[in-house]
Amino acid sequence: MHLLHISDPHFSAEKYNIEPHKAFEGLVELINKKNEKEDFFILLTGDITSKGNKKGFDKANEFFTLLFEKTGINPKNFILCPGNHDYDKEKQFEDFNNFAYSIRRDSEFKFDTTNSNRIYIKDDICFLSINTAHHLENTNGKINIDNLQTLLKEKFQEIEKTKIKIILCHHHILNLYDSDSSGIKNSYQFVELLKQYNFHFLFHGHQHSKQVFKINDMQVNSISSLLETRAISNLIAYYEIRDIDDFAKEEYTFLRDETNSEGIQGSYRKLC
Repeated sequence: MHLLHISDPHFSAEKYNIEPHKAFEGLVELINKKNEKEDFFILLTGDITSKGNKKGFDKANEFFTLLFEKTGINPKNFILCPGNHDYDKEKQFEDFNNFAYSIRRDSEFKFDTTNSNRIYIKDDICFLSINTAHHLENTNGKINIDNLQTLLKEKFQEIEKTKIKIILCHHHILNLYDSDSSGIKNSYQFVELLKQYNFHFLFHGHQHSKQVFKINDMQVNSISSLLETRAISNLIAYYEIRDIDDFAKEEYTFLRDETNSEGIQGSYRKLC
């Protein structure tokens, strides 16, 4: 399988360091160079908009609808979860759910404050999408452990049959620095629960920072903001996963001053 991990675009931000149309052209060029469409997945780990702004979801809808058209990737291979900017106190996750439906044309990634975890199985790949903002608090992440445990028990036999097991969530498991308290506050219970289910990869965003480590045998990876709304540098990551112990990772950063193959300024460069 081929996987592109992007996060935290914040489509309704007041200011972008990377204009969305330039990032779009760069993504199209990068994906089409890979020339792998059947088993190519795009993972989006939250903060699609800012502060629950519906206009951000509208912009994201335009962006990703056209991205799937231009690359030929199946929209069913769009795997996503909400972030702490993707809810409204009154509407909760209604706008996020509408956005996910508008791209995928199904309700596989429909969330509310009670049903905060979703499992989607495609061929021999299991995706566990966790809403770490289900508690509608902006200060930290939290996992609905009871709901997750029930879901994993219900789907246990289906999960066990899959070859590759992937988790995506928005918030980070480990805080990044001394003053950081915005991670998943019940991460210990989460890690203990996962010991029973042998997940292989976890992808997240939130802090607009790179983070790579292992918990048990699970590889944890995060990246920075797609449109670099407040990060020092932007970062997206491409994976070719052949098996749980046989995968290659490439990191790309967007350079504004380079010109891509279509003559448009701005292109993604692979990092060494």
